[in-house]
Amino acid sequence: MRATLHNMFKNNELQKTVYIRTFGCQMNEHDSGRLKDLLLERGYTFCDSLEFADVVIFNTCSVRKHAEDRVYGKVGELQKLKAKKPGLIVGIIGCMAEAQKDEIFRRLPIVNFLCGPADLDNVPGIIDRIKNGAGRIMYLEGYKSKIIPAFSRNRKTGETAYVKIMEGCDKFCSYCIVPYVRGMERSRPSKEILEEIESLIKKGAKNITLLGQNVNSYGKGLQEKINFVALLTKIDKLTSIHPRGAIPGAPSQGREGDIKISFFTSHPKDASLELFRAIRDLKSIVKILHLPIQSGSDKILKRMNRKYTVAKYKKLAGDYKKIVKSGNISGDIIVGFPGETEKDFNDTFNIVKKLQFDAAYIFKYSPRPFTKAAGFKDDVSLEEKERRHTLLLDLQRSILLNKKCQ
Repeated sequence: MRATLHNMFKNNELQKTVYIRTFGCQMNEHDSGRLKDLLLERGYTFCDSLEFADVVIFNTCSVRKHAEDRVYGKVGELQKLKAKKPGLIVGIIGCMAEAQKDEIFRRLPIVNFLCGPADLDNVPGIIDRIKNGAGRIMYLEGYKSKIIPAFSRNRKTGETAYVKIMEGCDKFCSYCIVPYVRGMERSRPSKEILEEIESLIKKGAKNITLLGQNVNSYGKGLQEKINFVALLTKIDKLTSIHPRGAIPGAPSQGREGDIKISFFTSHPKDASLELFRAIRDLKSIVKILHLPIQSGSDKILKRMNRKYTVAKYKKLAGDYKKIVKSGNISGDIIVGFPGETEKDFNDTFNIVKKLQFDAAYIFKYSPRPFTKAAGFKDDVSLEEKERRHTLLLDLQRSILLNKKCQ
């Protein structure tokens, strides 16, 4: 019996339990789901405890330094586990792998492999190579291909699912690392997106979120002439003709309007009245718009290379509220960007107070490698960033409290 078990371990037949921890945004959640599907197809199983894992994978975010620091800390904690289980395979995938590269291998000797977000389909093969004796592997081919991999027909899902409609960004905001770790904008053909959504509905998905770094730019580079609003219209038609339960194989008791479609995220430069009318008129589209403002100061917006003014943003927000009367609006805000004076911060504070966001995601600026802002003097102290961050958080909490009391 011992000899049999020894041979099975030697042949890697039992070393197929994976622990995946995801850091960061919905795009990373989507990528982790795709990786799980790929590994399931290769006979792997998954666990929620590091103790039982043969393979540990951290899918990482590099948009903010805090996210990277958390990963370094978590991987460092694995040293004791690896001492007990020398055969444990540890991998870091995603944006941090693309951005940090050699630094990760230098700081974390226990890491066996790195893989960038464009190359996740290669992870099962990378694991096999390491099991067969390969040394440390750095698979960072990057975005040589303009094609986003097709979805898995064996994809697992619950009632909530993510669908990637595009990836990358061409905006080059001066603080943002996305173009350097996820590449330029690439869109998926609408036919493939519709097939994936239909497949998810058949498996019981009810709430589907369309993902892209800037969904408003959807369609760029495709042979078909289509934009984001046209894609939303096609998706709405699919869900209205085939509500959940009417698609062969889908769960029963479906009805028109049962499927809800949301999207994330929009760039103010490309937002349009056409989009707002689509949100209002298309039955399946959730009446929520995430429209990051980042700053209430034109000077800071220019330094950020956001390509719009505060006045333009205020008009967009006002137009949205007029057109989508019951709609919600949320935004992102960065405090402590290089050069942000007390006046600039007060301008941001006042615009948040005026706009009354239904949700706001407020972040302290941290320099990111490769970006233009990394060359700016980071002249707002950490203590001042903390103060401004706290003031905005308190303001947003009071806004939400007032909305609940109305």
